[in-house]
Amino acid sequence: MVTTQAYGSWPSPLTPKDLTSAKAGRDVTVDAATASAYWVQVVPAEDGRGQVFQRSLAQQDGEPRALLPLGYNCRTRVHEYGSGEFSINGGLLVFSNDTDGAVYTLDMRQESPEPVRLTPVNRLLRYGDFCIDKEHRFVVCVQEEHFENEEPKDVINRLVVIQLDSGKVKTVAEGADFYASPRIANHSQSVAFLSWVHPNMPWDFTQLSYGSFTYSEEDSFVLGKDVQILNPGVDESVIQPEFGVDDTLYFVSDRSGFWNLYRLTNGQFDLLLEAPLEQDFAASPWGLNMRFYMPFKTDATKLACTNKGKLAVLDVQAKTLTDVPTDYTLFSYIATYAGEGNCELIVANACSTTRPTDLIAYDATQKAVFRVLKPTSDPSLDPAYISIGEEVAFPTTDGLTAYCYFYAPKNPDFRGPAGQLPPLRVMLHGGPTAHATNAYSSTIQYWTSRGFAIADVNYGGSDGYGREYRNRLIRKWGIVDVDDCCNAALYLADQGRVDREKLSIEGGSAGGYTTLAAIAFRDVFKAGISLYGISDMNLLAAETHKFESRYTDRLVGEYPAEKAIYDERSPIHKADNIKCPVIFFQGEEDKVVPPSQAEIMVNTMREKGLPVAYVLYPGEGHGFRRAENIARTLELQQWFLGQIFGFEVDGIEGVPIDNFPPK
Repeated sequence: MVTTQAYGSWPSPLTPKDLTSAKAGRDVTVDAATASAYWVQVVPAEDGRGQVFQRSLAQQDGEPRALLPLGYNCRTRVHEYGSGEFSINGGLLVFSNDTDGAVYTLDMRQESPEPVRLTPVNRLLRYGDFCIDKEHRFVVCVQEEHFENEEPKDVINRLVVIQLDSGKVKTVAEGADFYASPRIANHSQSVAFLSWVHPNMPWDFTQLSYGSFTYSEEDSFVLGKDVQILNPGVDESVIQPEFGVDDTLYFVSDRSGFWNLYRLTNGQFDLLLEAPLEQDFAASPWGLNMRFYMPFKTDATKLACTNKGKLAVLDVQAKTLTDVPTDYTLFSYIATYAGEGNCELIVANACSTTRPTDLIAYDATQKAVFRVLKPTSDPSLDPAYISIGEEVAFPTTDGLTAYCYFYAPKNPDFRGPAGQLPPLRVMLHGGPTAHATNAYSSTIQYWTSRGFAIADVNYGGSDGYGREYRNRLIRKWGIVDVDDCCNAALYLADQGRVDREKLSIEGGSAGGYTTLAAIAFRDVFKAGISLYGISDMNLLAAETHKFESRYTDRLVGEYPAEKAIYDERSPIHKADNIKCPVIFFQGEEDKVVPPSQAEIMVNTMREKGLPVAYVLYPGEGHGFRRAENIARTLELQQWFLGQIFGFEVDGIEGVPIDNFPPK
């Protein structure tokens, strides 16, 4: 029997605790010597530490094996966002231990491997993006050096080599503001890496260096005199260089306006397809070692990649792109492996619009899933409850079109009162240079099964729609994104799909800024939820970490020369314009968006008599990792919206909402 109950208050089979399970792994890689796949996964139940897991590709039975004892945390804080925390080659695993800042090795050829410290304990040195020499003489990686009482400009990034027998560290490249993706060839003495300088981000402009190297015990690793930048002065973003089995250098470039796949041929960039496609084969590399494609291990003429999210095989000889048959529709962190009988296995995270993320091995030879290496940690949800994201193109400012994924409320046991429409939660991805997909998300289903509609907005400036769409946000952050989010909500209300009087907006980090800007500069939303969001752009420019310290030069204006624009775009200066209640969630140890950002806004709203709530989590940084805090945040969001929109939520202890109900 279907029960009539207020939208937003429906009981759901998904609980807050269900959403605290370990998320999909990252840094997925394979190792031929141990015939295994490896990945890193955050374990919320263990204070959010990073654990390395192993799963055999040769044995059909068995479970993923956790490798690091308690006390070790596989995580790097290079660029603050991490990824690239470990690598493995020939059975030797190298990882960054966030517990003490040192680099460790783990010899997986031993029966009971134990971590062995390679570099001295030093919290001011960070390492990541490891590339291990196949003869186990050295590892090339990114080093980021910090200082006491530093400013972002003081931090030094460089490429270094760590000798695996002694732990001696040697600088091999420096001078650029950032380095990433050091790669050494499989057979020849060739090396490639990326670099870029302020104010660029890696999706704006990067340079690809390539050449030879030599190695000796006496001199260690030495770059050859032939190492040179291959794309000097070209306005393009090159990401993820990789060497094929025949030492061909592959990479992704957006010189056509979209991230397409190329290879280096006689010193020239050679497109892998007959013509560039107007679609992105990669995404903004916020983390190190993000893998959007990978050359085959059994065939030098093929690559595994994605085609609009789907897994595909690119034949570089025939210049064809072919989707593989599978029920999974969205793939990430791609790795390849030569299996038994010369079969090509593609190891990747895989999901669909109705299926959470599994880590799978796909047999490209047999065109079938070979094995699920790690089933999803998300709870199973009856398809009757699953709301599938519908991509909606909507009109926005200046006659342009923007995009969102719309999810209608869905719960077979409940319906809303007759004549009423559901409340809308406008959700915003972080970045702002990032994107949303309609991949199955337990978080989204958590809300839709409770009677909320969702609009997950890819505002102008998001990736996934080419360079021109990304560039819509240049000097217009706080304008274009705000307009697009407001216009998405109003468009859905005009279409009769949501209640115009129950529009809320929620975002984290950069999405939190857009949330605050939308409620400070526009009068569209009736409630706001900010997770570690930016309220004062001046503080962002002055206090943030090196990686993003000049990000706003392109998105807003040069700081401090154009400080007036920063003041104009900062929600903190327009707090008295806010007409709706806001709840803030913040990590006490956040270095990307410090707590001062939230606290200034909260205190200003309190002083002005505006409804506001503030939740501060000790021990949390930028994004919440502890299970209890993830669950509490979800509960309080629903409770808060219930208070504002007038529906009851049972069993949740609330927090004070200052100045509420408003006088």
